[in-house]
This record gives sequence, structure tokens and C-alpha cells, in this order.
Amino acid sequence: MTHIMVGDGVLPWWLSGAGILAAVVLVTIASRQVTRTGSRRAIPATGVMTALMVVVMSIEIVPIGYELHGTVLAGIILGPWFGAISSLLFNVVRAFLGDGAITNIGLNTVVTWLEMAVGSMVFSRLRPFAYRGRASLCGGIATAVSLSLSTLVFLAIIALSGVEPASAVHTGSFDVATGTFDPEIHSGGLVEVHLPGSGEHPEATVAGLTPFTWFAFATLFLGALGWAIEGLVTGVTVGFIARIRPGLIGLSAGSDGLGRPTE
Repeated sequence: MTHIMVGDGVLPWWLSGAGILAAVVLVTIASRQVTRTGSRRAIPATGVMTALMVVVMSIEIVPIGYELHGTVLAGIILGPWFGAISSLLFNVVRAFLGDGAITNIGLNTVVTWLEMAVGSMVFSRLRPFAYRGRASLCGGIATAVSLSLSTLVFLAIIALSGVEPASAVHTGSFDVATGTFDPEIHSGGLVEVHLPGSGEHPEATVAGLTPFTWFAFATLFLGALGWAIEGLVTGVTVGFIARIRPGLIGLSAGSDGLGRPTE
């Protein structure tokens, strides 16, 4: 829900280019940070969490069209700088698997990293409560804050692009003969689905909403349900880790299991 899911060529070239530039700067800074302060023990953890995100984001909650992320959990375990490396690897793999867009790897990397970094920061601030047996609650709160913020960033990117959300949605059935989506190929059958095309927004007109505000409302409404589910899953997982290996999420004295000092 919060990732750039539009195809190549939909966003303006300058926005996709700015995303690539931002990702290059981010990964360069992260590389220097992990070289200076990182631990070799974090390298396999980075690979594991990257692979976990690839698998988890392949799971879609169909009724609300929401894909689980796993980004906050990865951020809590890896921290923001190894998280940036993981974010880049994740989006490269995802793009080459056909789930994403190559030209938007930069934007996706930044948005994914934002989820990881904010989740890591919020959990770090809540660590005193996690020490008191509330690690699950802290993980859930970190997830809700992180995903809500990244969703707002996603909406800001769409607004900045000037693209009408409905115009980027393919509707109808794919016609192999023509290689296009034909909205009439199954019309008149048991099920007929129609989404407004560009310049055609009867629902939005009745409600007095622009196409973007309609899209933003739908994104936030459905996203909130997804955040609740993701917060529950992440919270339970963080609570389990806190019981069996607290150092992995920075809850043991000295270091967090990845060579980073804890507070």
C-alpha cells in the first residue's frame, strides 16, 4: 500500500530520477556508516531480513488489497543504516521479479528505508517500556507510526507527480490478441467490473472529491486496516524475539547481538 506500485513510465522522469539520486545519496551515507560502526554479524542478518521482506510482501490480504511489509521488523533488527542496504537489495530483487518498476527503484528504496528507519527510531525510544515486558506493544506502536508516515509520503509523491490515480489503473481483461486491456471483453457476463477512466469520476463528482482526494481517502482507510494487522503480526514477533533472544532487538545489556551498543 505504501510503496510505489505504478509501472515504469507512469511517473514523470524527473521524479523517478530524483528518487534514484536520493537513493544513491542514502546508500552512500549508509555504506560509510556501516563501514565505520557496523559489525560483520549484521551482514547475514541483512541478507535474511531482505529475503524475509521479499517473501512477506508476496502475501496479499485480498479483501483489502494490502500486502504485508515486514519493514518495521527489519528496521528494529538491523537499524537504519544496515536497513538502507537491505532496502536497496530488496527493491532490486523485487523489480527483477516483476513486482515493481525498475525506474522507481530509487523512490521505492527511499520509502522502504523510511519505514525501517522510523520503525527503528520509535522502537528505540520505547525501549524502556519494552524492558518492562511490553515489547509486543512497542513493536505494534512502531509499526503503526512508521506505516502511517510512509503512506503520507507515498501520497505526497503521487500528488507531486501530477498523475491522476485512476488514469494509472488498468481495468477490464487482458486481450492476448491485441496486447491491451479491453474493458468490454467480459461485459454482460456474471461479473462486470468498471473503474472510472481518465476524466470520468462520477463517484468523486457526487461526493465533491477530486480524484486525488478520493484516492487518498481510500488509501488511508484501507491502509489503516492493514496497519492494524501488520502491527499485530510485528508486535507478536517482536515479543517472541524479546523472550528467546532479546539482544537481537537491543534489549540485552552491552550489545544487541549484531555488534551495536545498546542504551
